[in-house]
Amino acid sequence: MESRRHPTIFHIDIDAFFASVEEALCPALRGKPVIVGGLPNDRGVVSCPNYEARKLGVKTAMPLSKAYSLAPNAMFVRGSYKSYEKYSRRFMEVLNDFSPLVQAVSLDEAFLDADGCLHFWNGDPRVMANAIKRAVFEELKITVSIGVASNKLCAKVASDYSKKLARESAGGKILPPDGLLIVGAGREKEFLSPLPVSAIPGIGKRTAAALQDLGIRSVRDLAQSSPDLLRKIFGVVGTYLHNAANGIGASALATGRREPRSISRGTTFGQDSNDENFITSVIFYLSEKVAHALRKEGATASTVVFKLRYSDGAPLNGYRTPGANADRRFVTYQKNSTLEEPTDSEFEIAAAAFSLFKKLWLQGVKVRLVGVGVMNVSGKCDQLNLFDSLKTKRSNLLKGIDSIRDKFGYNSIYFGMIDRLGTDYDIRHRADMQTENGIAEHPFNGMDAVDLRQ
Repeated sequence: MESRRHPTIFHIDIDAFFASVEEALCPALRGKPVIVGGLPNDRGVVSCPNYEARKLGVKTAMPLSKAYSLAPNAMFVRGSYKSYEKYSRRFMEVLNDFSPLVQAVSLDEAFLDADGCLHFWNGDPRVMANAIKRAVFEELKITVSIGVASNKLCAKVASDYSKKLARESAGGKILPPDGLLIVGAGREKEFLSPLPVSAIPGIGKRTAAALQDLGIRSVRDLAQSSPDLLRKIFGVVGTYLHNAANGIGASALATGRREPRSISRGTTFGQDSNDENFITSVIFYLSEKVAHALRKEGATASTVVFKLRYSDGAPLNGYRTPGANADRRFVTYQKNSTLEEPTDSEFEIAAAAFSLFKKLWLQGVKVRLVGVGVMNVSGKCDQLNLFDSLKTKRSNLLKGIDSIRDKFGYNSIYFGMIDRLGTDYDIRHRADMQTENGIAEHPFNGMDAVDLRQ
């Protein structure tokens, strides 16, 4: 009888993606501390430090001002989302040369199912993994770390752990990890057992703290714990935690194009503002970006989300007042609105966002951040009523504007209320898009500080 074959799943992760792209675009940056996210005097956070910068204590999501204090001689780069998107697309194309079954997880990581392809590499996943590494480096001049296992969960943990092993073997040298770790079929539980529970994907600080309160610190502790107790405390997540700790995970890849459940754009002002006209212009601009993303996906959304942060964290009625030890500057208020019909129009998204803004607006109080987003995204646009001529004309108009901007850039055509953003205020725009697979992107990094319209 033929022995049972196990799936062979690769998890491929680009090392320090944004910083690696910047170094590939400008080789003179190699060997120097590089911090992507903004300039030292910007009000943002670090998007990605390279390994030289990490050696100095710089971490992702650290305020740029603190990063500067730790690494004053580092090269600070705002970054370019278009470049990162281009490199991501080429990265996925390389992987598709090795297997038709590739699931993109984010811009810089993906799963690959090697079943049916390993015979090209003498059935040896190590040979195939090294071939992938060479192909990515030859095409993009960046390195990747790879984990191989019988399921996605273990492959992901393996690629993460391979980076740790590579750094340790470097003996203090500052090099990209370029790691590779293969977990043999049947050894999943053995591999995971000595690791801390935080190594399991999905276990963040809060869950790790809750597990620690139960005396569960290692994956071995978690595997040996009562599944009934875990379900009682964590609900359905408890079942996932117990299975994951025992090396049990899915191997099937979602290789089709996945629709985002939510899309959002947000910006932190370079200077706090209480100018209502300015703020509403920014809201419309963000609504445009959200709507464009929907149309690009061929999707509509039925819920609009608006968020606002005041410069001093001013409390609002009906919202919990920040604790005494909380930094009030980082208190964000949010409201949602359900539309009568799903839409992909910036006019309808902005109208809902304006209404939500009015509900959160404390006149005269300066605002630090605003954001516009949509939820309940559907992949199929409702067919327009043939007799609804105004709606049809407006839809055609917006699609025409999209085409012009795609060809000539945003500045080629824009609505009048946007004009003041580039002439009356000195602001730096930073935006985030969240999708179903947890991607957190910043499409507008790299802009000049004076103009949102680029």
